Amino acid sequence: MVKYNLRPMELDEFRLLYKRIVSDFSQGEYAPYPIIYQHLQAGLQKAMIFTADDQDRAYSICTDNNDNAYVLISLLAVFREYRGQGMGSAFIERLCLMYKDKQALLVEVERPDQAKTKQDGDVRRKRIEFYEKAGFYLIENVDYSIWDIPMHLMALPLIASKETISLEIKGSMYALYLSLLGEAFIHKMQFEVDLDY
Repeated sequence: MVKYNLRPMELDEFRLLYKRIVSDFSQGEYAPYPIIYQHLQAGLQKAMIFTADDQDRAYSICTDNNDNAYVLISLLAVFREYRGQGMGSAFIERLCLMYKDKQALLVEVERPDQAKTKQDGDVRRKRIEFYEKAGFYLIENVDYSIWDIPMHLMALPLIASKETISLEIKGSMYALYLSLLGEAFIHKMQFEVDLDY
């Protein structure tokens, strides 16, 4: 039986991890190396390594330092050679255990309807399907973008109900990004919620 675990990434591992990030995500989906490194060093974000039988298999970078107890999974990827083996689902299960006292896990996914190519649209749809399979749902009636990239927000409730998440999502995302972007760049997050649905 495979033994799964989570461990915090050490800062001296980040240079190699960043190479994986560049390979796993499209440009614009991740911040430059010095910014993520600074966030990790300051404790604004956490990098976690998912292991199977003590061998590294996947990683995530999460923001969980806000007062409202929501966790934003900024990046999550299984090492390419281990994809399709259930590692991603097992990783999310471990993150749920780690953050069991938080309101919900949140992810941003690029909108398939905004893709420039069919291939890009298919990749975006697969991401949404992966998160839905893990228990996330698309938060309805939200028009959201970050750095001028239209996104869907998805949530996996841990304590909060879907109704609570709908009411708190704008304030939660603002608090999460204010710590990362600061006052000078918080305007790069655009958010509209229609509560009259």
